Amino acid sequence: MTCIFAAPKEWEAPKPVYGTLMEGILKARLEEEEPPDLWTAPSDSELWFPSIDTGPAMNSSAQDTSGYLQVFLEGGLNQQRIAICDAVAVAKLLGVTLILPEFDINPFWKDSSSFADIFDVDHFLQALRHDVSVVRDLPREFFWSSREYYATGIRATIVKDTPVRSPPSWFFENVLPVIKMYGIAAVVPFSHRLAYDDIPLHIQRLRCKVNFQALRFVPAIIRVGDAIIERLQLMETERFIQRDTDHLESIKAGDLDLKMGRNKRKFLALHLRFDKTQKYSFSS
Repeated sequence: MTCIFAAPKEWEAPKPVYGTLMEGILKARLEEEEPPDLWTAPSDSELWFPSIDTGPAMNSSAQDTSGYLQVFLEGGLNQQRIAICDAVAVAKLLGVTLILPEFDINPFWKDSSSFADIFDVDHFLQALRHDVSVVRDLPREFFWSSREYYATGIRATIVKDTPVRSPPSWFFENVLPVIKMYGIAAVVPFSHRLAYDDIPLHIQRLRCKVNFQALRFVPAIIRVGDAIIERLQLMETERFIQRDTDHLESIKAGDLDLKMGRNKRKFLALHLRFDKTQKYSFSS
């Protein structure tokens, strides 16, 4: 595989931290065998537990709501995932119904995938049925509340310029009054708009529940992911067979299957996030 890197317009001298990182990379490459404790859980791992499984908030029925919260999500899939968690949390805070979030078309990738194209909507609604009110579509009386509607003029039902990582009080002061007056509020944009600090514990738990339980890929995506993992593990198994060919004849079939199963390696996926639309600066 050949990698081609475009030269930057402005060259910057490497910082000292890069040298340290490079030394670590070179040292790691010299070690053919992974450390035996690489995948061993930390000694205090038993102290960690899923926050979604604790507290009474997860068992209570979704409260009666009045009004609707609508969000249009921009950015990549990871930003949209975080925004979905935040949207559910804000709807719970305000005591309103969340309309299934809409994805904006990515200006770089030209991806027009909707929520239902990526995530299992039925599972999403089922998982949150006792926590917050969520509906698939706009109610009939608000059919006009669309991305196109808000792009053609100043509208009273849109809330713009929400500060990044706003506290709950901001939404109570700026979004809830719009919902009470008009029955619906569209918050645009909605990426990283809810703070992480000073949030009620049951809301944080709800965020975790959305992230780790409610959001599940559609079956087609799950099948592709499973196939990739299976092929990665199969490649490692084939390497094992090629390496131990001389000894295979003396190993019983059952023992061979057991040894091959134990030989399945763990993998770490790393998304480097370097593309034409983003510029990153690193510091020590």
